[in-house]
Amino acid sequence: MATTIPGIAVPVEGSSPIVVIGPNGVGKTQLGVAISNANQGERVAALRNVEIPDIPMQTFQQASQQVKSALADVLNQYWRQSYELQHLMAEILAEDRERAVLYRYERENDPTAKVDESLTNTRLTRIVRIWNRHFPGRTIKVDYQPMVERIKPDGAVAKYSIARMSEGERTAFYLAARVVSCDKGTLVVDEPETFFHPLLARRFWDDLESEAPNVRFVYITHDIAFALSRKGARFAIARSESSADLLPPTASIPAEVITEVLGAASFSISASRLIFCEGQVQSLDLPVLSAWHNCAKTAIVPVGGCDSVRECVSVFRANQITGGLEAFGYIDRDAWPESHLNSAAFVKPHAVSEIEGLFCVKPVFVALAKFNGSDDPEAAAQFAAFIAEARNAFTGAALNKEILNRSKLRVEIEQKALLNPIKPNPDLETVRSEFCAVAPTGGWTDYLTGVFAAEESRLKNSLSGPEDAFLKDLPAKSYCATAAKHLKFVPEKMVETLCNALKLQDAEAAKDEKLQTLRDAIVPAIEPFLWPRYAY
Repeated sequence: MATTIPGIAVPVEGSSPIVVIGPNGVGKTQLGVAISNANQGERVAALRNVEIPDIPMQTFQQASQQVKSALADVLNQYWRQSYELQHLMAEILAEDRERAVLYRYERENDPTAKVDESLTNTRLTRIVRIWNRHFPGRTIKVDYQPMVERIKPDGAVAKYSIARMSEGERTAFYLAARVVSCDKGTLVVDEPETFFHPLLARRFWDDLESEAPNVRFVYITHDIAFALSRKGARFAIARSESSADLLPPTASIPAEVITEVLGAASFSISASRLIFCEGQVQSLDLPVLSAWHNCAKTAIVPVGGCDSVRECVSVFRANQITGGLEAFGYIDRDAWPESHLNSAAFVKPHAVSEIEGLFCVKPVFVALAKFNGSDDPEAAAQFAAFIAEARNAFTGAALNKEILNRSKLRVEIEQKALLNPIKPNPDLETVRSEFCAVAPTGGWTDYLTGVFAAEESRLKNSLSGPEDAFLKDLPAKSYCATAAKHLKFVPEKMVETLCNALKLQDAEAAKDEKLQTLRDAIVPAIEPFLWPRYAY
């Protein structure tokens, strides 16, 4: 298979994905349209209308005609939101209905004959299988009024219409429908990661690629981690709406491209260190860590949860195509056991439960109190009052919830460790026997009793013990606002003040001695817990 890309003289041979990367505004969308047109392919737009209030009942021919018209508009009017999903699902349901009739006819005509697989493995069946694989605990049932069934923690079943799906659920449904319906050799996908958790995006597209082995996927993205996750991909750098540069298979992505793509406008193109953190762009991690690593060679990239941080660090450190870049990560402690928190090299768990806890570390809290006008005795009294109120919030159900959360997460990690020694064997019964015989020393009841007792003891000791143990083990989001109240700060102003202090340069310090004093008190207090501030 050879794929033509505008601006590249020789078609790109092979069947592996092609990933076109580039910063916002360079013309990637129009380039994607041009690639689709040059290869008589299809295109999945970044602006996708995935709303499905209901699906119209139409004949297959009627629906197919509307699908063709809608897909043509996706190419001809690329700036508009796509609207093909309702028509596509009408076509898929009409096709499924027709094949069900043919299946029934064949079975009635000759019950012993082997039935054509195309009558049972329909597009609708494949979409449902794909979707259900990626949303555990939920089952989608597609008809003219699609529904989702979700099993709640108490075992009850809740039903909701497709119109009430999350953006991620609807996007997955839409993309599965588009991929299984693609009958062209090339499918250009603009912003494949949109509305997905980073880990889900990678796993979902892995699945879709395997579902369509005869389709060559061309991804248009500015998500470097997603780009690097595509197995065997060829990389092209978008230069304009009508041209791109193809990288040799062994070449590194240019550092200036990575810096631009990551949106690190405040960093120079010499950025050589990526630091991944939890949360999204609007979360607290980004401004606080950006203030700490106020360094032209460092870019802070929020990527979601702790597993995504680990994966991004691993991808960037393992993939030679990102030459000249180092990757590090920060994760929240949440309720994970120590063994899990420290399981990945170059990923550092915060010394406090989550980044909000940095404001509650005693030297930081006292420095902020003094910045706000308190003297030493008053600042110490404010901290004591804050800690007392924060501790008192964890009684009864609030404390029991934390004990249960810690116990569940510890069991989750340790169960995996128990199953890891089991290896594949030609004899299925041997595998079954080894799997079913897995049990901790003393049996499950003793094990679970011991885990719960250990976590109960741990949290009760943290609750009554030193402040650092309390801040480490009890979730800081629940008492960060309490800290602001005792500091006489609006929470947003507390964050802004700390960030301004961390960003203060020596050349500017003489102009604001008060902020300098705050900085000089905060930096040594948090420095032992974080990666070095600057990349050299």
